[in-house]
Amino acid sequence: MAAILLVAAISTEAFQIRPPSLPPSPVGVSNRRSLLYNPPSPYFDWSRSYASKSHSQSESTEKVPALSIHSLLEAGRLDDAVGELKKLSGNEVPASTYHAVIEACSAGGLSEPKQRQQKKRPKENVDRIELAAELLQSMNDHVTAHAHEIIISGYARRGRWQDASRTLSSMEEIFSSTSDAATKNTKTNTDGKDNTPSLKAYQTVLMALAKANQFNQMNSLLTRMRRNGARPNVYTYNSLLKVCSSDKVPRWKEALGLLSQCQREPGVNPDLITFTTTMKACARGRQAGKAMELFRVAKDTGMKLDVYCYTTAMDACAKGKRWKQALNLLDEMKGRGIAPNEVTYGVAVAACGNGGQWERAVELLDQMREMDLKINTITYNSAIAALSKAARTESKQHTGDADTDVLWQKTLDIVECMKGEGVRRDSFTFSSAISTCGTTGRWQEAVDLIKAMKGDGTKPNKVAYTSAITACANSRYGYIQWEPAFDLFNDMKNDGLKPDIVAYNALIGAGMTANKPEEVFDLWQEMCQSSKVSPDIVTLTEVIATLDSAMGKANRERVDEVFSDAVTRGLILRKDSLDTSFEVDLSHMSFPVARAACRHIFERIVKSNTANEGEAVKDLSLITGASKMREYVRGVLRDELKPAVYCIVPKLGQGTLQVKEKVLRKYIVEQNAKH
Repeated sequence: MAAILLVAAISTEAFQIRPPSLPPSPVGVSNRRSLLYNPPSPYFDWSRSYASKSHSQSESTEKVPALSIHSLLEAGRLDDAVGELKKLSGNEVPASTYHAVIEACSAGGLSEPKQRQQKKRPKENVDRIELAAELLQSMNDHVTAHAHEIIISGYARRGRWQDASRTLSSMEEIFSSTSDAATKNTKTNTDGKDNTPSLKAYQTVLMALAKANQFNQMNSLLTRMRRNGARPNVYTYNSLLKVCSSDKVPRWKEALGLLSQCQREPGVNPDLITFTTTMKACARGRQAGKAMELFRVAKDTGMKLDVYCYTTAMDACAKGKRWKQALNLLDEMKGRGIAPNEVTYGVAVAACGNGGQWERAVELLDQMREMDLKINTITYNSAIAALSKAARTESKQHTGDADTDVLWQKTLDIVECMKGEGVRRDSFTFSSAISTCGTTGRWQEAVDLIKAMKGDGTKPNKVAYTSAITACANSRYGYIQWEPAFDLFNDMKNDGLKPDIVAYNALIGAGMTANKPEEVFDLWQEMCQSSKVSPDIVTLTEVIATLDSAMGKANRERVDEVFSDAVTRGLILRKDSLDTSFEVDLSHMSFPVARAACRHIFERIVKSNTANEGEAVKDLSLITGASKMREYVRGVLRDELKPAVYCIVPKLGQGTLQVKEKVLRKYIVEQNAKH
């Protein structure tokens, strides 16, 4: 008798249906804080649902072909399983088998199990979502809402919001006849549940639309789901708000719209997560004022504010350059017994960095060390940025050397501290530190930082190189370090970086101060021949100043060539300006550029009249302003033009020099006679 029972047990076990291996379930609901701030994916784990159904199926209702299909799925032979399923008619296959195959196709899979064992060969990445949709259609009258929702989830995971929305609409249309009780009794899924779109299905499509920035369609779907009896809850709104707050493009307007809908939704009360996530979207959109309004509303409604809410409000202040308000919030949360974390202090340091408050930023770093809080790269970079901004401000104000010494020394201390603590120093770390050294004229320290940057395995970027070149040009000891600057410029090229206009101007500035006319002229020609960079008015001013101060006939000819190139390029004496051939504004030019402009203007007048082109000769007006420029230009016309050109100052135009027509004609005749 025992032997008979044993055989029966073995026989039963042999035909027991075993579901395929499935992924672990989503995060548990018990962790409410994690769910609210980091809600799980809206894409339901239908394979887990199928597993529970497979265990609950009666052995007598499952047919042998379906068992074979499940075995093929277990073995990873998805294509074979699909082939077997297509051979059968809908009446022969239980819905749970369709669900399993559709889920496998929706998630993707391997066509041959051998590929899993070959680690060196890449796994096949075949998308079978369209095959899953085909199987859905083949279910005919036995189609279920569950099968539709699997397809919807698959499309949404792939970012195919149009297909997800279309499938949901098809689902609503197919099962619209199930609204009455009689039809519901005939069209139910294997669990006895109504074949109507669930709230989770709507949420899946809503999320797909939000991620695709299809907010108009998202709002339309919200209205439609309410009409169909699936009302959104606070989790629905929080999930959509999370998309708005995480998008690369600021979606603060859409977030405020969702918050407004949530507040008007019957039976739904916005919670702290709702307000915090909306504030985050406003912060990303640089809407500090709106974020703080929401913060005050949350506080006034009696919500128990937490560290996330305060940190988000401080982040909005930091991005809005409200460093004082950010620090006040830090003090307020401490007073309420809410302990700041690393992120909170990082935001506070960033606020000080944006405001150039380097002393407060350094104090906050000290507080973090006292509290044994970890300081990351971003927080350190914010403090370095505060020092860099302070250095630029003090450089413009021409304050004493003692102040700038503190800035670059403190910057280097932080960079070394990061190395000692094992905190990664990135390109921003070095670029900001080099910028501080560049502003304060510490060229050797800037060059050393470039070397340290390479030693860390971080490739110097254009900002780092340009700041180091600027440091060489601004050497505080009076002797311009042209050679190191030129070497850095060449190193930039050798590293595969194309120097931009800022880099060229920095090197030209160093050449101007170091009196390197030939090198500066070569740089001008290099820029004019480049298709990647073009000189600007700063380039023109510094190149002409360098060549003009070098004196000599060759350099004067170079000045005229450079000025002529600049006119052709539209950098100066632009055709679309108010200037004409006989009325030119020189008041905005530097002295060397105005000097070159005078020669160019008279040469142009001579050429146009010799060739009988242009306007007839008349009085020439040169606008200089009632300043030193007027007397400087008068001297250029008198002393440098041959024959000398004399001009007058009109009684009603003290800022203008006027060359009379008679004087101008005499100059043209003598120039023609000379040539």
